[in-house]
Amino acid sequence: MRSPLPFACLLLFSFISQAQFWQEYATGFPTASTGISRFDIVDENVAWGIGYNGINPSNNIQQFSKTEDGGFTWTDGSFTLGNVGLGIADISALDAQVAFVAAYPRSSNQQGGVWKTENGGSSWNKLTSTQFTATNSFPNTLHFYDNGAGVVAGDPIADGWEIYLTSDSGATFTRISQANIPAAQSGETGYLAQMESIDNSLWFTTSKGRIYHSINRGASWSVYQSPISDFGGTEVSGDISFSDASKGILQTNEGLIYTTINAGATWTRIIISGGANPYGDNIAYAPGTSSIISVGSNPDFAGSSYSTDDGVSWTNIDTIQHVDVAFFDAATGFSGGFTTSSDSGGVYKYSSNVLSSGNFAFAKAISIYPNPAQDLVTISGTTRVLKLELLNLSGQVIKVFEPARSVSLQGIASGMYFLKIGSDLGIETLPLLKK
Repeated sequence: MRSPLPFACLLLFSFISQAQFWQEYATGFPTASTGISRFDIVDENVAWGIGYNGINPSNNIQQFSKTEDGGFTWTDGSFTLGNVGLGIADISALDAQVAFVAAYPRSSNQQGGVWKTENGGSSWNKLTSTQFTATNSFPNTLHFYDNGAGVVAGDPIADGWEIYLTSDSGATFTRISQANIPAAQSGETGYLAQMESIDNSLWFTTSKGRIYHSINRGASWSVYQSPISDFGGTEVSGDISFSDASKGILQTNEGLIYTTINAGATWTRIIISGGANPYGDNIAYAPGTSSIISVGSNPDFAGSSYSTDDGVSWTNIDTIQHVDVAFFDAATGFSGGFTTSSDSGGVYKYSSNVLSSGNFAFAKAISIYPNPAQDLVTISGTTRVLKLELLNLSGQVIKVFEPARSVSLQGIASGMYFLKIGSDLGIETLPLLKK
């Protein structure tokens, strides 16, 4: 995620839909206008968030907030790293007690690295086995798994990308071989907290608009060029999220939307239908679904919205500043706001059922293959297909098929489409690439 914009103002009103979609709770941060810039959701109950100064983000703070009851109550705490000047880059938690945090230097006399807590954030110990000792060397982002595996990624140094793996919860780290990751371009860097994870798949984004992708928890990487030139620049920026190991979404700071069905190797722009819109900051899939939530913190383009059809159409929720957004599933998600006092505001908890109003058991079960396809496409996961429509990226129906479990794409031009499948269980819309 990109560095958050200053907190210019909090709108004191919202649409009725905001009350239905989000419920605001107190983060516990003691200072007004403290925001949450990064969430890590462990499960339906536990989530951690990184605090930041919403009035002036250059004023560094080392604070976190944590919930253990699904977001109804939050408790604030401090990252005690031994140097109050270090910036907090990213967080990855295993449960309510164990978490890892990446920190970066904000002046020349500081040294970043990775710290770990095993007591719910009461104390933090530096993991010295990650190097990050070169000049201007520090971790941008990290992700840990519950079996002790983890990956920590920094910027390129003299001999290539600085990425470390651990298999023992950080007791030891090994830097990956540069033979296992494509070389950085001249001047290319990563960004703080810009890493996505789905099962064994990882993605991180760069200042050259590229996306690095691993399917084996960071052991080896591929790289793809995205439709944008930079994921964190002052003029151009973007954010990505994935529903599964293949299907993803990319949002630009102008609110443009692109979709992929091959893990980010190629992207196709979606021409949004209807009058609602996504916003220009952070975006999140509810994993395993077609539902996407978009938020914006720029006072000139602030708000939140959602889509239940992989980004083709959107419903606006509010025009309030939202910072980060993250979802664990179609029932559990959060967005960052700003405190008005220590016991009021700061985090939005998803409190609706609009993302799961369809039959998601059906949605997860159904699939189409092959995809990409040249001619015949087969539908699996249901025995009764009642309706089949092929939609373009604007959501317009361009062909209605006779209901069947196999359809022919003969006569359909090559490109990206959506196949809308109706059965007695519900309706699901899946992206389809015609070769």
